[in-house]
Amino acid sequence: MDQSAPYFQDKEINMPVTTFVSMILAVIAASGLTVWAMAQFGILKVLPALIALGLLARWGLAHVPGDDEPA
Repeated sequence: MDQSAPYFQDKEINMPVTTFVSMILAVIAASGLTVWAMAQFGILKVLPALIALGLLARWGLAHVPGDDEPA
């Protein structure tokens, strides 16, 4: 594997296909919703909501410790 990431050199990364597909679909849906909202309401009304959602997600995930062990 790449020398820039020696932690993952001898580790197998397992992610179920359904989880991966769900993440991809969630990103596509969120981007579509964002584009629609900006076209419908304008950037000045949507941008503060996006910033608030980003800060809420950061606050909500702040206490989650890193997981270095396989599932």
